Amino acid sequence: MMKKFKSIKQLQTEKMRLIQQQEKLENKIRSNWNELKECLKPVNIAKDIFSKVIKNKTEQNLNGESILKSTFTYGVTLLAKRLLDKAEEKLDKFCRK
Repeated sequence: MMKKFKSIKQLQTEKMRLIQQQEKLENKIRSNWNELKECLKPVNIAKDIFSKVIKNKTEQNLNGESILKSTFTYGVTLLAKRLLDKAEEKLDKFCRK
Protein backbone atom coordinates (compact mmCIF):
# COMPACT_ATOMS: atom_id res chain seq x y z
CA MET A 1 0.00 0.00 0.00
CA MET A 2 1.39 3.37 -0.96
CA LYS A 3 1.71 6.25 1.45
CA LYS A 4 0.21 9.56 0.54
CA PHE A 5 2.64 12.40 0.86
CA LYS A 6 1.53 15.94 1.57
CA SER A 7 4.73 17.58 0.42
CA ILE A 8 7.82 17.09 -1.71
CA LYS A 9 9.92 17.17 1.45
CA GLN A 10 8.07 14.15 2.87
CA LEU A 11 8.59 12.32 -0.41
CA GLN A 12 12.31 13.14 -0.44
CA THR A 13 12.66 12.05 3.20
CA GLU A 14 10.98 8.73 2.45
CA LYS A 15 13.16 8.27 -0.63
CA MET A 16 16.31 8.80 1.47
CA ARG A 17 15.05 6.36 4.09
CA LEU A 18 14.43 3.74 1.40
CA ILE A 19 17.87 4.31 -0.16
CA GLN A 20 19.52 3.88 3.25
CA GLN A 21 17.51 0.73 3.91
CA GLN A 22 18.52 -0.63 0.49
CA GLU A 23 22.20 0.07 1.23
CA LYS A 24 21.96 -1.73 4.58
CA LEU A 25 20.33 -4.75 2.96
CA GLU A 26 22.89 -4.83 0.14
CA ASN A 27 25.74 -4.68 2.69
CA LYS A 28 24.13 -7.52 4.65
CA ILE A 29 23.81 -9.61 1.47
CA ARG A 30 27.47 -8.92 0.59
CA SER A 31 28.57 -9.87 4.09
CA ASN A 32 26.51 -13.09 4.04
CA TRP A 33 27.85 -13.96 0.60
CA ASN A 34 31.45 -13.49 1.76
CA GLU A 35 30.81 -15.64 4.83
CA LEU A 36 29.27 -18.34 2.65
CA LYS A 37 32.23 -18.30 0.25
CA GLU A 38 34.63 -18.57 3.21
CA CYS A 39 32.69 -21.51 4.70
CA LEU A 40 32.68 -23.37 1.39
CA LYS A 41 36.44 -23.25 0.90
CA PRO A 42 37.74 -26.83 0.86
CA VAL A 43 40.27 -26.02 3.58
CA ASN A 44 37.57 -24.78 5.93
CA ILE A 45 35.27 -27.72 5.21
CA ALA A 46 38.09 -30.19 5.92
CA LYS A 47 39.04 -28.33 9.08
CA ASP A 48 35.45 -28.36 10.37
CA ILE A 49 35.02 -32.07 9.68
CA PHE A 50 38.37 -32.95 11.24
CA SER A 51 37.65 -30.80 14.30
CA LYS A 52 34.28 -32.49 14.84
CA VAL A 53 35.82 -35.96 14.55
CA ILE A 54 38.62 -35.08 16.96
CA LYS A 55 36.20 -33.51 19.44
CA ASN A 56 33.92 -36.56 19.38
CA LYS A 57 36.83 -38.99 19.76
CA THR A 58 38.33 -36.98 22.60
CA GLU A 59 35.02 -36.84 24.44
CA GLN A 60 34.50 -40.58 23.97
CA ASN A 61 37.98 -41.41 25.21
CA LEU A 62 37.84 -39.10 28.21
CA ASN A 63 34.60 -40.67 29.44
CA GLY A 64 35.30 -43.73 31.55
CA GLU A 65 38.68 -44.90 30.23
CA SER A 66 42.02 -45.05 31.99
CA ILE A 67 43.82 -41.78 32.69
CA LEU A 68 46.92 -42.93 30.82
CA LYS A 69 44.97 -43.84 27.70
CA SER A 70 42.94 -40.62 27.88
CA THR A 71 46.11 -38.52 28.26
CA PHE A 72 47.76 -40.28 25.34
CA THR A 73 44.68 -39.83 23.17
CA TYR A 74 44.45 -36.16 24.11
CA GLY A 75 48.13 -35.65 23.20
CA VAL A 76 47.71 -37.37 19.85
CA THR A 77 44.62 -35.27 19.21
CA LEU A 78 46.52 -32.04 19.93
CA LEU A 79 49.36 -33.13 17.67
CA ALA A 80 46.93 -33.96 14.86
CA LYS A 81 45.26 -30.57 15.27
CA ARG A 82 48.59 -28.76 15.02
CA LEU A 83 49.50 -30.73 11.91
CA LEU A 84 46.13 -29.90 10.41
CA ASP A 85 46.62 -26.21 11.17
CA LYS A 86 50.04 -26.23 9.45
CA ALA A 87 48.63 -28.11 6.46
CA GLU A 88 45.78 -25.60 6.30
CA GLU A 89 48.24 -22.69 6.22
CA LYS A 90 50.26 -24.29 3.41
CA LEU A 91 47.14 -25.17 1.42
CA ASP A 92 45.79 -21.67 1.92
CA LYS A 93 49.07 -20.15 0.62
CA PHE A 94 48.99 -22.55 -2.33
CA CYS A 95 45.39 -21.63 -3.18
CA ARG A 96 46.13 -17.89 -3.09
CA LYS A 97 48.89 -18.18 -5.74
